Amino acid sequence: YGRVNYVLAKRLELLERVGRLQKTLEAGEDAGATCELAHHFHVYHVRPRWETFLAKCAQDQNKSIETISKEFPFHEFFDDAPKPLFPGKSYEEDMEVAQSCYRYIDHIFEELEEFRAFELLRSGLDRSKYLLVKEAKIIAMTCTHAALKRSELVQMGFKYDNILMEESAQILEIETFIPLLLQNPQDGRSRLKRWIMIGDHHQLPPVVKNMAFQKYCNMEQSLFTRMVRLGVPYVELDAQGRARPSICNLYRWRYLALGDLGHVTRLPEYRAANAGLRYDFQLINVDDFNGAGETEPSPYFYQVSTYVFSLLHNTPFCKDEKSSDNSSRTGSHGRECRPLTDFPSCFISCFINILTSLFYLH
Repeated sequence: YGRVNYVLAKRLELLERVGRLQKTLEAGEDAGATCELAHHFHVYHVRPRWETFLAKCAQDQNKSIETISKEFPFHEFFDDAPKPLFPGKSYEEDMEVAQSCYRYIDHIFEELEEFRAFELLRSGLDRSKYLLVKEAKIIAMTCTHAALKRSELVQMGFKYDNILMEESAQILEIETFIPLLLQNPQDGRSRLKRWIMIGDHHQLPPVVKNMAFQKYCNMEQSLFTRMVRLGVPYVELDAQGRARPSICNLYRWRYLALGDLGHVTRLPEYRAANAGLRYDFQLINVDDFNGAGETEPSPYFYQVSTYVFSLLHNTPFCKDEKSSDNSSRTGSHGRECRPLTDFPSCFISCFINILTSLFYLH
């Protein structure tokens, strides 16, 4: 309910401005109490004063500069604005300042009109649904969530025109199809105008644990992969910019013609070596230990070990300054990748064990 709390806080802030405007005009009563009272105050007190101001300016045949400053009704409300409010250099410039001031006031009441429904909807669930259907411009959700909430979204009158799917090659066909049906047809036709799919069908397919469905039913083929195989026109990116060329050579063969962007061969953080690591990449063979093969004390322990090893060798995960030493690679921004859910707990546990070992050694 973070969005609901933001709207409620914004509503109180705008009502406070309306209350201050009401005090400067000395008109109306408790205009800043509710959105409805603010609307009445705008219609019966603010707008008539502005229309009177425009009428008096139109009656001035000489277009005197003093007329704008003299007849402007909201001087006290803009007391905190830079002085002078009207420079007095030209009639057109002063009129533009007056119009911009009224646009600011008018925008306050426009926003309050949008938030007016929150005074009628009392529960957080109803308010969040109202935001989702009426106010939200961009809505992010997973395909699984769309499948679980489809009936509820359709019942709410949820409408959209465009869909953007990330990692489309890792989504099951049915999970890809369900988000296209989250709204009722309009005039017998779907409102959907644009469907954009982003993915890489050369990477991992969707996860299907049942081997029969995976192999014999070909269920691990995504709709994205099916469209590519059927010859649907698509845009292919033929250059990468996230790995140094020597590392990219490990998977370059998987693509038809994968090149490198210029910055991976030009920038020092891609050209210099990592501190504490002799090669760009290393493959470590682990023989069977006691006939059990590779073991680990806790899940994902090897990722934590790699991180701690890099940390102890002064790999700059959290540095912001640039290093003059070519033997280490530092970026201008600190980055930390956490692809695993229980990474923090594993890291804390491992770090405590290291500190304990160092304590006993000393």
